[in-house]
Amino acid sequence: MTSGTPAGWYTNPGDATTNRYWDGSQWTEHLMAASAPPAPPAAPLGTASYPPPAPTTIPTTQSSSATKKWVIGGAIAAGVIVAGSVGGAIGAGRNGAAPAPTVTITAEAAAPVETPEAAPAREETPEAAASEESTPAADPVAFIAQSNSHLDDMLKDLGDIEVTVAEEGFWRLLSNYAELSFNLGQLQGLDVPASVANDWTASLTTLEDRIDDLSDAIATEDGPTILGSVDDLRAQVEATREVANSAR
Repeated sequence: MTSGTPAGWYTNPGDATTNRYWDGSQWTEHLMAASAPPAPPAAPLGTASYPPPAPTTIPTTQSSSATKKWVIGGAIAAGVIVAGSVGGAIGAGRNGAAPAPTVTITAEAAAPVETPEAAPAREETPEAAASEESTPAADPVAFIAQSNSHLDDMLKDLGDIEVTVAEEGFWRLLSNYAELSFNLGQLQGLDVPASVANDWTASLTTLEDRIDDLSDAIATEDGPTILGSVDDLRAQVEATREVANSAR
């Protein structure tokens, strides 16, 4: 509306269902329903009668209190804020409908999810740690019986190798060697009493070396070389038996 428009109630440019008071120079904050507007003040003689002619422009100067603010309060879920912008010129005129405002809804970034704090680690007492780490002591009697059984099997395999060499049955040597390696693995898997643990480990290491030497000898396919390696391995088997029998 122009500054020449008389003061009075006119259709609210922002909401056609209400009237807003124009004080002659700017819009005020006074609003009322458009269905029952009061009679306008009597216009002085010589001035335009009510209603005034349709304005052609909208006042360009308005107080900060007259500026319409669009606020949609509240957040939805993770937080939704609404920024409103009114586009286009608002048509003036008593019976003209104001254009609908354009509203842009922008979702905020999802609020960070708070993860529960990790439960404090259980404090272990020295007694509890010792209980968890300790294992039952190996039974010397069972150890001696089991180790001697596997060592006896190794001696039997060595006797079979000597027979195979005498019969020149080379391929059977490979089967005998595989059985020796199997028995070594059984010896390495035994529960060893602490009293012989170090000597047992050293003895099995030497026993494994002698088995490797026998493998090299079999590869030569030379009878005397194979038999010499058999003798060395048999001596180590007996040495390992002595270590086993010393367990207590």
